[in-house]
Amino acid sequence: MKTSLYHRLRSIGAIGLFSLLLLSLLPSCAKDTPDNKYRGENKIQLRLPDGSRSVLIAATSTSPIKVTVRLTSRRTDAVTLQLNLTGEAASSLTLSSKTLTIPAGQLEGEVVIIPSAKGVTTQQQAKLSVTSAASGLMVEGDLTITISPFPVWTPTAAQQALIDGYRAKGIDLSTILGYHTVEGSVDWAGFTDYDYGTDIRSKATWRISGATMLVELSDRATADQPVLKFSYNALGLNDIYKKLWDGYTVDNLLYFYAEGTSSLEVMKAINWTQSSAETFNVVLDNVRVNASTGTLAFTGKRLSGMPATYPLREDESDSPIVVPFTYESSVWTRVMAKIAAEPTFKETVESAEGMELYSILSHTGIDEDRTAELDVTEGHYVKPEGKIDLKKGTLSFTFPFHGYNSDYYSVVKVTSQQRK
Repeated sequence: MKTSLYHRLRSIGAIGLFSLLLLSLLPSCAKDTPDNKYRGENKIQLRLPDGSRSVLIAATSTSPIKVTVRLTSRRTDAVTLQLNLTGEAASSLTLSSKTLTIPAGQLEGEVVIIPSAKGVTTQQQAKLSVTSAASGLMVEGDLTITISPFPVWTPTAAQQALIDGYRAKGIDLSTILGYHTVEGSVDWAGFTDYDYGTDIRSKATWRISGATMLVELSDRATADQPVLKFSYNALGLNDIYKKLWDGYTVDNLLYFYAEGTSSLEVMKAINWTQSSAETFNVVLDNVRVNASTGTLAFTGKRLSGMPATYPLREDESDSPIVVPFTYESSVWTRVMAKIAAEPTFKETVESAEGMELYSILSHTGIDEDRTAELDVTEGHYVKPEGKIDLKKGTLSFTFPFHGYNSDYYSVVKVTSQQRK
């Protein structure tokens, strides 16, 4: 983990250089000058932040999809447009407004689509259309949103044999395996001395309500030891952990974009922006079941949850005992593909502030209270605890985690119920 850039940006000179950097990144308005004005037929364009007209999102995604509605040339009168979502997936999407007015002399406006596809089990599609516009305006085309379904798990013959064997011993995992609905909260510590992304800067309690989690039998299970794997949205943390990582990186206007980092090179290389629609999935494997005590063991060394191909690996000795999540991110998929094509790109990624995803979200050990090491006045440490109730079909977890440079331990408390 490299030293935070906070200490390198305290001088007025450094802040001034950073301000100039941000100003240099502001988009040019040259395309709207009279000498460069579009003079063809005026059209209405629907565009995503990356310039495309289609996006694929995961069924559990709740990240807003920002859509720019743009005229190809200015008008002297205000333009009011009617928009509508149609298609099978439309019921899982909410449009911020069905009416948009682009003021006279302006080129564009914005609408936002909020996904809430909690019950999608097959791939579905919706189209955003302009259904009414002022005369003389042509619509270039619809914008398409495709929702990928929840993953489906079917036990292999070997796994089914294990499940049958557990049942013969009085351990019926049928009440646990499959989809769960997760409820709970994350008490986030926030930062006092560090100015990270606005959504994570202050301490807060974030609710987890109605999140979908998929529980499978792990490949680590044996005849004597039932082991679970949460392969989709583990503990309902997808959206919250994505918010945290975004706050440390792409939404972190001070450190991530600071002079001397290569963050902008990474973003440009993989077409990653603050508003690009990215997927993020939290996986937790090796959850050991003790049916006799109704408890779950789920902690371990961080590297046990880190993909072998992850480019920013740390020494085993430096990895604390944590909840060993694995993170599946569309950002990292593109990063890995870029490294595979250009191995030297790994060096670029390494010098971008905040890209150490596993260390960022589990920076300090949780097998015992290390509040004194964090040099904070509030502890908030709780002992990790997991419980299972086979009769009720419920799982519950309480554990702390320490985000890099956060004020103290944050605490996760969740309970899940198998969906019937």
